[in-house]
Amino acid sequence: MSSARSRTYPEPLIFPSTATHTHTLIMLHGLGSNVVDFSTSFLSACTSSNHTLQQLFPGLKFVFPIAKKRRAVLYNRSLIKQWFDDYSLEDPTKRQELMYDGLRESASFVHGLIRSEQKLIGARNVVLGGLSQGCAMGLHALLSFERDGLAKTEETDPLGGFIGISGWLPLAHEISEEAWPAPVCEDQDFFANDKDPREIDTLEKRQMRAANFVRGIVELPALSSECNKSPCFARTLIFLGHGTSDDKVDIRLGEHAYRILERLEAPVTWKMYDFGHWWKEPEEIDDIVSFLQEKVGMLVM
Repeated sequence: MSSARSRTYPEPLIFPSTATHTHTLIMLHGLGSNVVDFSTSFLSACTSSNHTLQQLFPGLKFVFPIAKKRRAVLYNRSLIKQWFDDYSLEDPTKRQELMYDGLRESASFVHGLIRSEQKLIGARNVVLGGLSQGCAMGLHALLSFERDGLAKTEETDPLGGFIGISGWLPLAHEISEEAWPAPVCEDQDFFANDKDPREIDTLEKRQMRAANFVRGIVELPALSSECNKSPCFARTLIFLGHGTSDDKVDIRLGEHAYRILERLEAPVTWKMYDFGHWWKEPEEIDDIVSFLQEKVGMLVM
């Protein structure tokens, strides 16, 4: 892994491909989840044709990482498996400082898993995803991911895709403010540097500001803006699904994540289901299969 802290995480639960390994799906569980139960439920989820993902994609390797136990302030500092400590989903802006340590450590861990699979099959064949807090952690890891140490003119391959179910984007408000700063005052000297800041802002710069804000939270060096190329997340195909009657993560939080990514012009697909806090079978599994097949380019057997 990319840091000593990553070694404190349990070993992921891995289900090898049943044919030649072509792709890997790294799927993060939700808050307090039992990874055995989570993986069993996900792998047994069926499409409308009564097929599982393993049956349809025999070249797909499944990696189910396991969060380490952390003190949960909201639950009287009980030790539970969580990717980061989250104080409130009713008001996500409350006590956000509690998230920082977990986001930093878990991002390092997830990035290490991505890079391990990237070495085997290439970044474009790695798909990241998660359910609930796993989706939230996955989005944060996606926004901060980049293959470091490249020349300024060298562009990195994006990940093959991202699958988010019933999740949200941590620090969404702050990311928005960073990507789209408040308008300048009317009496500001626009031409102090012979340039009007309202005219020189670009999509790539907004994307870079969003990525670098998240990288700053997880204590990664800022990406250079001199190459004028989009960060990895902006070129990764993203699927977000959410239940309209989700009583744990309000659909408004999921939609807010979608709107931010859409406004940053990331290639994101948003689907809503008449359902609660989980994936809906078979409709959502059908859509995930279509996403993997049509967007990621995986072959259905």
